[in-house]
Amino acid sequence: MDYQVKGLSLRTVREVYSGPANDVLVCEDVEVRNSYYTVLLIKDHVLAKRLLEILVADNGKPSKCYIDIFTCNEGFGVVFDYIKERFLTDFYMGSSFSLPVCEEICTNLIMECISTMLPYPLLYLVLKQKQIHLSSDNSIHFGTPLDLSELNEKAGEEDCTVLCATLLRDMLVEKEKEKAVSYELLSKKIKKQSYTRFKDLYFDVRMSSTDPKKKNLLTHIKGFFYRNQKGLFRILLYASVILCIIVVIMLISHAITGEVPFLRIFFNTFEQIGTESLRK
Repeated sequence: MDYQVKGLSLRTVREVYSGPANDVLVCEDVEVRNSYYTVLLIKDHVLAKRLLEILVADNGKPSKCYIDIFTCNEGFGVVFDYIKERFLTDFYMGSSFSLPVCEEICTNLIMECISTMLPYPLLYLVLKQKQIHLSSDNSIHFGTPLDLSELNEKAGEEDCTVLCATLLRDMLVEKEKEKAVSYELLSKKIKKQSYTRFKDLYFDVRMSSTDPKKKNLLTHIKGFFYRNQKGLFRILLYASVILCIIVVIMLISHAITGEVPFLRIFFNTFEQIGTESLRK
């Protein structure tokens, strides 16, 4: 499906999600190569109106979190920037990362919550549906392929802060045995329902974080293999294919000539030079 939006000629690349309330598409601008966008197509007019009210700030001006809004045969569409999928749930290694690295990622998550242009109801959906992406430099980015059937326009900073604090505690739970102060502090304050603002959450995590320490060699090795597992698997796959081709060539050569010529490199290399045999 193609859409003309604010000077963009969008063509659907793939469907991410399809539900009763909305669909989510990844689209490419056909006029600009490798320029991708996330498009939410809302089927329900009432839901579309609710979302539009959320996207309009208190001063009556549209939020800067989206590219454009449009109407189409499918309903009401909203265009967001596309964030390359690198889900925190897939790439966060609580057991392999050192405590300082885990706390750094937690701090980055809070900072992204503070700096994002997303209104709180959408931010709450992002956190709840775990549309959180971890970059290779440990920075955090939010994606917007959201199921809007769970949209709650009353969700505010306190709701988002409580949910974020819970996510952080779960990220640090594997550090409990290291007596991580940040984990213990988060656990106690969540039970007491103390968090209402992101600034308070940031202060607690930042102040209770440990000083960075050098990771041992095993942690470095485990982290390297985990981060590069796809590339290493690809290398092993190519190596296996090459070895299979070599074995096939050897079998064919042996079937035709009765020997494998290039094995002479390793066995009886100089028994014969040209037409002269050195065995005489």
